Amino acid sequence: MPKPRGRGTSAEPRRTVKASSGSARARRHGKAGERGGAKAGPPAALRDRQERAPASSGARPRKAKGATSLVEAAAAKRPAAPGKRAAAEPPAAPRMRPPRARAGEQASAAPPKRRPRNAKAKSGADDAEFSPPRPPELDWDDTPSEGAEEALAQRWAARGEELFQQLEGHGAALHEYRADLKEGRFVWIAPSGRVSAEASARLLCSWSCATSVLVMAWADPLASGAGIGRIDGMPAEQDGIDEQGAWQIAMRAADACNAAYLYRVSSPQAWYFLALDGLTFSPKRTSFHPGAPVCLVLRAIGEVREAIASRAEPADVVRDRISALSDSLFHQARYAYRDTDWVARLDRTGSCLSHLAKRIPRAGFSAIAAGQRIDEWLERELAVELINALSLIEDEWSLFG
Repeated sequence: MPKPRGRGTSAEPRRTVKASSGSARARRHGKAGERGGAKAGPPAALRDRQERAPASSGARPRKAKGATSLVEAAAAKRPAAPGKRAAAEPPAAPRMRPPRARAGEQASAAPPKRRPRNAKAKSGADDAEFSPPRPPELDWDDTPSEGAEEALAQRWAARGEELFQQLEGHGAALHEYRADLKEGRFVWIAPSGRVSAEASARLLCSWSCATSVLVMAWADPLASGAGIGRIDGMPAEQDGIDEQGAWQIAMRAADACNAAYLYRVSSPQAWYFLALDGLTFSPKRTSFHPGAPVCLVLRAIGEVREAIASRAEPADVVRDRISALSDSLFHQARYAYRDTDWVARLDRTGSCLSHLAKRIPRAGFSAIAAGQRIDEWLERELAVELINALSLIEDEWSLFG
């Protein structure tokens, strides 16, 4: 028989040696498998742990050791029921994100920090300190504001109410008034003809109803010595002024000359604004005799003649001028100069002016039926006729000057 091969000198058969060595190895592998299985956990958890391992690590996943017995191998090969598998396997742990991603999420979720107020004020102060100085803002609009005009109107309305209360207290509120600018006298006359109240008067300005032109007293040659002096910053003559504008200018002029009261004397041709001072109810002269109306008539006729000669005004404006002057003379004859020798002369001049105004045709069916030529401006022949007629009236009144 051949000599058996082996590590030792034992004479045991080869199978016995192999069996004994195989069982020993099997027992050693079984114990190592039990220790490795207890440490590594079930196969599903081991796979999850291998998947969660970072990619940067150079370690390779270790292979799971086989079962130590046939029963364990068969159990490992046989698939478990879904319910039991889910109960046996623990739930997979949530996948962890890299540290940089978690830091970015925390930074985005953090609320923005508020800037303290003192820091903002400090930065504004620093900006103002280093910023260049701004040029001053100037207002070149010299026109009075609405608030100033309203306050001016209220103040002079209150003064007018005060004057009316004083006149009513002395029974002179309904008395007629007369003005003599040459003497600077303004009086209220009772029905008996006696002067009930008196005040000194100065002309502020005059406003033409037909042309809407306002002239200050220092620019009026016929009112020299009877009006106020020049006011700085106020033009001597203004065009296109309405009634409200005339009142505003008169109130500003009364403010500038420190007048006590403002009084308007109206006529069909113009308005005259007077500054009244020194009101008294015990006048020194109890009678009033108006002056001659020569200067008033000559001035009004001269203005109309110059307007026609310059051809600067349309025909309608010229006709309104002549009609307003005619009505003014009739009013003076019935009011200021009644019971005087001037009534007849004023009435006759007013009638002549009314006839001249009718010579200027008015646009209408009657003018077309009469064959009159209607134009915006006066014809040359008609203008010459009007100028000659006004010159004759001026010559007649100049005899009484």
